[in-house]
Amino acid sequence: MPRDFSKAEDWQIPCVCKGLLCSILITIVFSLSFGLLLQYTPLSENYLPSISTFVFFISMLLGSTIAAYTAGHKGLLYSTTVSFTYFLLTLLFCFFPAPSLLTFSLLLKKTLLTITSGILGGIIGIGLIPY
Repeated sequence: MPRDFSKAEDWQIPCVCKGLLCSILITIVFSLSFGLLLQYTPLSENYLPSISTFVFFISMLLGSTIAAYTAGHKGLLYSTTVSFTYFLLTLLFCFFPAPSLLTFSLLLKKTLLTITSGILGGIIGIGLIPY
């Protein structure tokens, strides 16, 4: 009889935590790397919004992929959970101290990036599993 994955006890919280932790670590590594790059090279700070968007998207994508791959099933559910949790943590820690930075267009852009990275991360994560 095939296994029913719809039960609540099949929800693997450690997979989500692992994906979220990887997203945070990737963010730290990329932020430090790009910070050093901007400091010690003649690159302009005009690239900072593009760099931060890149770091935001790649961190969520890789964390979502890791969560979906680790879970082994329900890739979209695990990956979107990681993406939206990361998004909410970003809002909490970055925009809560300075709410004037939060604009509708920025929120819309970040939400679309979150949805895209969650979907792609789930597809890639499940696709990496050998059958």
